[in-house]
Amino acid sequence: MLRICRKCQLFLSFTEQNTNDRMKKVFIFCLFVACTYGTANAQAYQNVIKTSPIGLAFGNFNATYERPINEKSSIIGKVNYFYQFLGVDVNTFGLGAAYRYYFTHAKKDVPTGFYVNPQVGFQFGSSDDVNYGVLSFGAELGYQWAWDSGFVLDLGIGPNFSSLSGDYEDIAFDESDNTVVLPSVTIAIGYAF
Repeated sequence: MLRICRKCQLFLSFTEQNTNDRMKKVFIFCLFVACTYGTANAQAYQNVIKTSPIGLAFGNFNATYERPINEKSSIIGKVNYFYQFLGVDVNTFGLGAAYRYYFTHAKKDVPTGFYVNPQVGFQFGSSDDVNYGVLSFGAELGYQWAWDSGFVLDLGIGPNFSSLSGDYEDIAFDESDNTVVLPSVTIAIGYAF
């Protein structure tokens, strides 16, 4: 019988393969786009729609909607669909929500500036003979830029606690190994209006 730690080993071995090269290219692209759109805006936007280009490159269709609820904070809704994960064909759907507090609200209009956001998410799906679900919660620190053109760049990082459950034929779960802590990373581009 395999244990869940085997999945972590597969993830780590996959991420070592050219991840640094991919991340450098995505970072340079985002920096280039940010620089070409000029300086950050001075007006407040009421809606932000974003996606992660890195997720799209790895088989994850994703979208995030952010809406300010007052001059200090906003709420976020997320949806994603995985069709491929670590080179394996999967069929996974997920939903998430977050509350984002902007520390720099006195100097910048929400949704721009330095933030912290607690978040929760749920995913369910299948692959071959495996049906599974993942409940996750975590937090991120980050910074979001919004330019006069409406272009948005969002960068954030933090811990994410994920609890796995499911019907596996070859993987045994017990109480000690069904929760993992992984990094939560946001690299998203989008449009504010």
